[in-house]
Amino acid sequence: MSENLESWQSKGIIPSDMIEHGYSTYDLVFTRGWQYWHQLFNPRQLLVHGLFSMYSGEIALNQMEITNAILGINKLSNWNSKLSQWLSDGSNEKGAQTFYNQAFNTMFNYLSRTVLSLQTTWFFNINNSETNTAKEVSVIDARDLNANNDIWMTDPPYADAVYYHELSEFFLAWDKELLKKAFPDWYTDSKRVLAVKGTGQTFNESMIEIYKNLANHMPDKGYQVVMFTHQDVKVWSELAMILWSAGLKVVSAWNIATETDASGLKSGNYVKGTVLLTLKKQTSNELGFQDEIFDDIKAEVKGIINSMRDLDEKDEPDFSDADYLLASYAASLKVLTSYKEIDGIDVKYWLAQPRDSKEVNPIESLINRAVNIAYDYLIPDEFDNLRWAEMKPEERFFIRGLELEMNNSHKISAYQELARGFGVSDYKDLFAEFKANSARLKTPSEFKMAFLNGGGFGSTLLRHILVAINETTTSSSTVEGRSYLKDVYKEANEFWFKKPLMIEILSFISKIEYVTHMKHWHSHAHSAMLLREALKNEGV
Repeated sequence: MSENLESWQSKGIIPSDMIEHGYSTYDLVFTRGWQYWHQLFNPRQLLVHGLFSMYSGEIALNQMEITNAILGINKLSNWNSKLSQWLSDGSNEKGAQTFYNQAFNTMFNYLSRTVLSLQTTWFFNINNSETNTAKEVSVIDARDLNANNDIWMTDPPYADAVYYHELSEFFLAWDKELLKKAFPDWYTDSKRVLAVKGTGQTFNESMIEIYKNLANHMPDKGYQVVMFTHQDVKVWSELAMILWSAGLKVVSAWNIATETDASGLKSGNYVKGTVLLTLKKQTSNELGFQDEIFDDIKAEVKGIINSMRDLDEKDEPDFSDADYLLASYAASLKVLTSYKEIDGIDVKYWLAQPRDSKEVNPIESLINRAVNIAYDYLIPDEFDNLRWAEMKPEERFFIRGLELEMNNSHKISAYQELARGFGVSDYKDLFAEFKANSARLKTPSEFKMAFLNGGGFGSTLLRHILVAINETTTSSSTVEGRSYLKDVYKEANEFWFKKPLMIEILSFISKIEYVTHMKHWHSHAHSAMLLREALKNEGV
């Protein structure tokens, strides 16, 4: 490789470009000290990839074959670099690609493939079919677009958008000469300066320009589909105002499951879906009032949650809490953008404010109210709607928190979001562990006799039921648990009035006995089942 390095770089066979400093490339430059793209590959990797690049460039006869060579070399680079990690499932080790997630992940050990092991990377069967429709690919800024279409589909950058314009330079470093040969009219740099960044006033202004230009190049009956995935309410409020300013309204929204647990990269309460917003031109001149449109938002949130539940599998759900919240954001946008203007909201003023502003804009407030609606409406199957509504916020937080734990979600952020949704501020004492990625609620035995009758969670029916479960577990009999509940609620036959809700809470907790990763709850869950059956037969 040392004999051919300079010659091959001058011919564009292997990369010679410097790594441009940026957000995604920071670790490459300042952690590892790499200055050039070829330093992300060891000599053997450079030699192998260079040979593939040189010979495929020489024998390619037409544009299609050159394109295939470009795709092949990009795959080789992705699966065979100093950023390709080793993975182990306990019984077998294998290599992962450089971009197993959307970042440059520097590591102290990496894999290096033989030519033989690269054949599954280079040889790739692309299933395809011919189409007779006219098609055109234009690599241009969306603000400069001047073609007309009935439908536009976009996947815009978000507040924490992936820096594709920087990540793509990993491949462009290898592609330049072959790209020039295959597509002489194309540019061969990442156009960083033109990238629409996900923050700041310039982001909002750029987004308005883009969507206004797309709206101007579609008929009145045309529509746009916007793919959007973000959990920050402020970002959704900005999106609403951007669409408004661009003369568009949301006419429908779907939450589509786009990720599964199969990748093994994520677990817990992360977003598994992408919201697809369908937009049409704003033709209404109607003025809305904030206090009047809330009922419409409430109905829309309930409607979209119902539709998602109808699609979801009970045993293996596709959607998490995070997805239902995204849907509530989208439902809010549908209602809000149906009006030409909403009284008391100065869109230009709020779009000019920085995202870290302490001021809460009115759109953000309305969307937050939609989130609260979603939390109140997301009721576990064991509960009657009216009885769930009777429960205190702390009780609902604990029940839904157990549901998160049953779904193997242990991120503090998921529980914090839940607490905000229910308006619960004092909740840390309810946790046995409160670490970043290992949060879990206390079991009945871990509570012992703490927080009883002290107001808040300590005075709730759920807290007393946890005591009764612990009494049942300790004594191996439901007598102690029933006696405790009867003694606490002995006034004015309160025990008998509360018994239906007690049974519902115990039914929910009893499910945990069959959750394999919650063994610390199993004995208590079994006691909950016994206590439930005893209460059902009480007085019969």
